Amino acid sequence: MKDEARSVWQGNIHVYPGAQRTDAYQANRNLSLSHAARADSIPGLEIEADDVRCTHGAAISQVDKEEVFYLMARGIPYKVAEQLIVNGFFKPVLDRIPMDNVRARLEVSFAAKMGLAE
Repeated sequence: MKDEARSVWQGNIHVYPGAQRTDAYQANRNLSLSHAARADSIPGLEIEADDVRCTHGAAISQVDKEEVFYLMARGIPYKVAEQLIVNGFFKPVLDRIPMDNVRARLEVSFAAKMGLAE
């Protein structure tokens, strides 16, 4: 998220009766590129069985200044260093997209939003 962006995530795990030994986890991870951006997480757990393990977690972080400094100390400009860190944040999600052209379009879109359009 950048500028004054706001994100609201609402998750839901519903374990039906008879779904014993269910092991579920829901996560919401956010990367903030601005002090004015805000992320709210609303996890939901509906558990109708008694032998289950259901957990949730939410995190928000800003770009680590030490990581940016490390990259800049190696001659990488600030905006490019920040983009590399943002790309690393999204990599686990992008790697799950099986279509190369869709993944490439998203990467170009991220770069454009960061002001690094090709």
